[in-house]
Amino acid sequence: MARRFSFRFETLLRIRKQREDEKKRAVARRLKQLAVVRARHDNLASAIKAETMALRYSLRGETLDVDQFRWGRHWLTHLRRGLLEADAEIAAQRALLAQERAVLVEARKDTEVLARLKERRREAYLAESGRLEQIETDEMNTVRAAIAGIAESEDQG
Repeated sequence: MARRFSFRFETLLRIRKQREDEKKRAVARRLKQLAVVRARHDNLASAIKAETMALRYSLRGETLDVDQFRWGRHWLTHLRRGLLEADAEIAAQRALLAQERAVLVEARKDTEVLARLKERRREAYLAESGRLEQIETDEMNTVRAAIAGIAESEDQG
């Protein structure tokens, strides 16, 4: 009976797959953070647009409340600062995402190397197993033929 296939580096392969999954989760977390920052950026952009429209509307009126106008300009400056901070954070998140994706690609390559090695070893095992089975079958056929030849010679003699 042939022995069962076993891969010596199975534990290492499992560890590398776990590391790859960990890197995938890190990339997913970074993408989620990036989406949050982009949403904040979009909210700030729409708030700036709304505040600009409100300031323009207040300038159309006959009377101008200077305090309200100053407060509106101050708020608009605050929103623009927040928008610039969001832009900077998006750039930083993208840079970190690029680094994490590079690490993920390396982890994937490490895992893939062992997976290919396992597959090659499995194919070699199956080929060797088939070869041994064929040798065993040939030996049994040779023994049967020899026994049949002996029986035939005894019948003739």
